[in-house]
Amino acid sequence: MNRLVIIGNGFDIAHGLKTSYMDFINWYWERRLNAMLTEHAPISEDCLCKLEIKNTKDFASWSNFFFFHSFRDLMTREWKYPPTEIISAIKENSDDFSVTYSKFFETILQSIETRGWVDIENDYYQLLKQCTGNAGRGYSVKELNEQLAYLQEKLVEYLRTIDVPVTIETINSAIRENICIEDLSIEGKALAKKMGVIEYDINSFDDNRYMDERFSGMPPERTMLLCFNYTGTVKEYEQYGGLILNYIHGELEHPEHIIFGYGDELDKDYQDILDKQDNELLKNVKSVKYLETKNYHKMLDFLMAAPFQVLIMGHSCGNSDRTLLNTVFEHENCVSIKPFYHKWEDGSDNYLELVQNISRNFTNMRLFRDRVVNKEQCKTM
Repeated sequence: MNRLVIIGNGFDIAHGLKTSYMDFINWYWERRLNAMLTEHAPISEDCLCKLEIKNTKDFASWSNFFFFHSFRDLMTREWKYPPTEIISAIKENSDDFSVTYSKFFETILQSIETRGWVDIENDYYQLLKQCTGNAGRGYSVKELNEQLAYLQEKLVEYLRTIDVPVTIETINSAIRENICIEDLSIEGKALAKKMGVIEYDINSFDDNRYMDERFSGMPPERTMLLCFNYTGTVKEYEQYGGLILNYIHGELEHPEHIIFGYGDELDKDYQDILDKQDNELLKNVKSVKYLETKNYHKMLDFLMAAPFQVLIMGHSCGNSDRTLLNTVFEHENCVSIKPFYHKWEDGSDNYLELVQNISRNFTNMRLFRDRVVNKEQCKTM
């Protein structure tokens, strides 16, 4: 029996890395302000937003504006206020300044403001779907794709500024520990019985039958780390040996293979996108992008090789990866899905939210109920 470890951004965050999309957007604003310090024009513009000085009598350029305003510490050259607050202050002074966002970037900023977090890929997909309708939207598919490509380029640039952390022993142990019999689905237990791992009669009920089994279990024959991140964090665990590493969405060392887009072919509106017969609409569909490397077929070969347990470490299991996750979760060889959840200092946790997201990746809810491990048997990251 094998093990597939699905690794998402929460894995990096658990290692103390600031890799959330909100951290990335904050970095983007800081870079924009740094660039404006030397801009000798009243307009600072990229494909995401345009910042313009309307009152050029007082300030002829952005470099001139920042020269006369003490937003930065002259000794440390650090910004005295968070860059987002500086941008907000500029935007609020509508008499002297104008700040214009693209529809895509405006949606991202609204998500951060209202929810405190953002899923850039999902926001992209929701806007893309609007392009299949006839309602006026103020943007084209080409513009939307150009902005996503620009964000991908900047995201790679940002992630390269982050140092790779050291391994965490509890995570390393969880990746390599035995597969508990109690975690298996009905089919998984029947298989374990055939293998001789289970000695008791699986067709009869014994309240104490797991007491000896749950701590022994089965060591996984092979373990694949299916990494959705681009950073090198997971490589620190590979160095201990015995693991197969698969960067399913690419890695920073090969930015040309990075996948950044949408992957929800189960969505009821996806057929409308296909019916348009416009390849620009399919430019960032993950299923198409997977064909640019051998990583996806490498995963499929692993799924077909033997029955497997899934561990979920730091992946939200949101809809942006629903096509791939459905392939894994409903695969005939999948015998267990064990999510690692996050627990906050006040005692609350996200287990329920996580399994709700997992449920959306199923079309067969009987399999969902049987294969997903209950909270009492799961662990925190």
